Amino acid sequence: MSYSLAFSQAIMVVIYVADKVQQGLYDFVPTGQLSESLNISRPTAVKILGNLAGAGIIETREGAKGGVRLALPPSDITILHILEAIETGKSLFRHDYRLRVTGVKPTRAQQEVLNVFTSAEKAMKRQLSQTTIASLLNALNEA
Repeated sequence: MSYSLAFSQAIMVVIYVADKVQQGLYDFVPTGQLSESLNISRPTAVKILGNLAGAGIIETREGAKGGVRLALPPSDITILHILEAIETGKSLFRHDYRLRVTGVKPTRAQQEVLNVFTSAEKAMKRQLSQTTIASLLNALNEA
């Protein structure tokens, strides 16, 4: 598997920010509080926030009342959007190795494995595109 821990952390960041703003606790969630509450080091949090901001998922504001808030409604943010912001251009499965054995069967075997990987990743992305931050927040609030 190739996706980083930052992907999971980014999902939690977006849920945390959405929840705190939805509760009316903040207009912008302070980044220090976010980092501490989610147990994400500040450098990692800064990188995650930069990627999310670059993708238009969050917006940031500096200053005493600064921090982070969502740039889109939670219903418009899917887990796939977060994946694409954090894992830009990465494939889930690595297949960039060379076999020492050559011939039709090894070549065909590699292609078949790649086909399985591609199909699995497409299915996963379809699922992630159907899960929104709003649906996760609704599930949290039902408990």
